[in-house]
Amino acid sequence: MDEYMSGDELYRFLHISKRKMKYLIDNKYIPTTDTGRKTHRYLVRRCDAEAFRERMTSDPDFLAELSGKFNSNAAGSIDKVIADFTRSDSERFGRFLTEKWAKYPDAIPVQDAAKLMSCQPIRLYNLIESGKLFGAKVWNVTYCSKVSLIAYASSLTAVKRSKSKGYLKLIQEFAKKEIK
Repeated sequence: MDEYMSGDELYRFLHISKRKMKYLIDNKYIPTTDTGRKTHRYLVRRCDAEAFRERMTSDPDFLAELSGKFNSNAAGSIDKVIADFTRSDSERFGRFLTEKWAKYPDAIPVQDAAKLMSCQPIRLYNLIESGKLFGAKVWNVTYCSKVSLIAYASSLTAVKRSKSKGYLKLIQEFAKKEIK
């Protein structure tokens, strides 16, 4: 005889929200038996739940179409914005940053530029050293060109690699204003 689990046990077993579990059941992602009762309505065979969980962990593209659909925070939506970011979005993001950082001088101390980018100064020093950013040292202070900082910050490479919360917040602010 097959061992069954309830919907309450299922969402805990899969480490997903009740809302996501309900969507998966209603859209036949997970085979279930509908008891018709008000409580404990769904019964799922344990072997089906285990197979589903195994596929969730082993196949990174499985359920990719649902990414960001079940979380109310900005992370899910920002992941979609970053995934769909195009060259024209990159150009518009550059104009957005130019406008946002207009009050800053043309040569920004690396310490201040790092705050704008929400990264560690060493990251910018490395970008200057590798030639991806234009910078110059005057006395003991290294400055970076605002134009090259904006060009790098708005590049597809920077957007796709974005990890810091502050930088993601910049992208999100741009997306709310510009991307439709």
